[in-house]
Amino acid sequence: MDFSPPVKRTLLHRRRILCEGYEREDGLWDIEAQLLDTRSFELALPLGGRLAANEPLHQMGLRITVDRDSIIREVEPLTAHGPSSECRDISDTYRQLLGLRIAAGFSAAVKRLFGGRLGCTHLTDLLGPMATTAMQTLWGAQIRNAARGDETPIRVGDPKALINSCHAFRSDGEIARVHWPDSFTGAK
Repeated sequence: MDFSPPVKRTLLHRRRILCEGYEREDGLWDIEAQLLDTRSFELALPLGGRLAANEPLHQMGLRITVDRDSIIREVEPLTAHGPSSECRDISDTYRQLLGLRIAAGFSAAVKRLFGGRLGCTHLTDLLGPMATTAMQTLWGAQIRNAARGDETPIRVGDPKALINSCHAFRSDGEIARVHWPDSFTGAK
C-alpha cells in the first residue's frame, strides 16, 4: 500500500502489531498478537538507564486459545520489554480473559477489566485486533470446513450483529441484500 509522496521527514517511532490465527490439532484455535515499539534515536528511560536506537521499548504479546463457541479457554500474556520493570507486573491480570466469549460486549468487558491502572495500555490495545483476528480465523475455518462437507457449527456470533457495524455491512447495502435479505432496508 502506497501513500502519496510525503514531505521530507524523519522517522521517530515505529510500532508493529502482528496478529495471527492458528488451528490446533485438538480442535481449538490459537490467536496470537505481538506488539513491538522502537525509537530511531537513543532514549533516556523514565526510571533511569538508556535505550539504544532501534532497541525494543515495548515488546509484548498475548496468546489466547478459543473454542468453537468463541470462548477463551487459555491465556498467555508476555512482556519481554517495557520501559519499567513494573510493566511485567500487570501481565498476569490478563488471565481474567478466561471464560469470556468474543462476541458483542467483548470490548466493554475489556474496558471494565483492564481500563486505566487495571491493565497495560499496550496489551489492552492488542485485544481489539485479536478479537477480529479470532472472528476471521473461525469464519475461515467454518467456510473451509463447509467446502469439505463438514457442517459442524463454529459459533462466531450472530451474523446479523454485523449489520451496520461498518459501511460494507450497512443494512441498505449489497452485502445485507444478498446475505441478510430479511434485514435489508434498501430499495427492493
